[in-house]
Amino acid sequence: MKKTIIFAMLIAIMIVASPVSAQTIVKGNVVNERGEGIEYVSIGFENDSVGVISDAKGHFELTIPAGRKDELSFSHVSYLNAEVSYEEYAKKDKLTVVLKDKVVELAEVVISKKNKPKTIVGKGIPAPGLVGTSGQGSNLGPEGGVAFSCKRSYVISDILVKISSCTFKQCKVSINIYERKGKQFVNIHQKPIYETLTNDKSKYILDIRPEENIVLKPKTDYYVSIRVVDGFGKNGFLYLNAYMKNGLYRNAVKGKTKKLPVCPAIQVKGYEIEQ
Repeated sequence: MKKTIIFAMLIAIMIVASPVSAQTIVKGNVVNERGEGIEYVSIGFENDSVGVISDAKGHFELTIPAGRKDELSFSHVSYLNAEVSYEEYAKKDKLTVVLKDKVVELAEVVISKKNKPKTIVGKGIPAPGLVGTSGQGSNLGPEGGVAFSCKRSYVISDILVKISSCTFKQCKVSINIYERKGKQFVNIHQKPIYETLTNDKSKYILDIRPEENIVLKPKTDYYVSIRVVDGFGKNGFLYLNAYMKNGLYRNAVKGKTKKLPVCPAIQVKGYEIEQ
């Protein structure tokens, strides 16, 4: 039987138990400036493993252990981050958080007609086992991926993920490309990248072609990852092929990072940008 490494097991390492009687339970809804619910917002504390993801309609419920009185952070790739003070979220029965739209100038790139996509990251020795993640609803495991940098400027053409199997009847995954600035992870795309997976097929390559120009700069640290953001109320596992290359994992919401000697089989291809 192949050995399987489950991302969700890392939560046991990351989370420290706290007395139930002193917990703070925060319930609420995240909306945009038009009053529309925002799906899959990351809600938690920076560099902490306490957090949750809002559901498809923007609703959330978060249990905060005793002693945590920091600002609660709300982030989504398409909106500006927002922070809510302890004094505000601890005293309200239901919290409504409004995120403002990002105003971003789209990157202009020039690509030669003779240019063919090149592999930027993803080549590696196949690992003997699999990596996977599990969860139910917003109670999900960490995101997993690989850190990389490139010597030249590229615009991403494809993100390829080797799926081994999916036991969810249906789940939604999120692909994220971050620029790493010390301990901070900053999304470099302006639109979320979601894919809905089902258990009707196995051992295939998920080929994601971003709708926007995602530009990678030379001598810059990046991190590309995958995570399950919605299990649609059901338990399940998503298994991915693995490479013998250092992988980087973190709690699905702003958590501390953890290194492992294997990473998900994620490949990034792109067109070199003319200077």
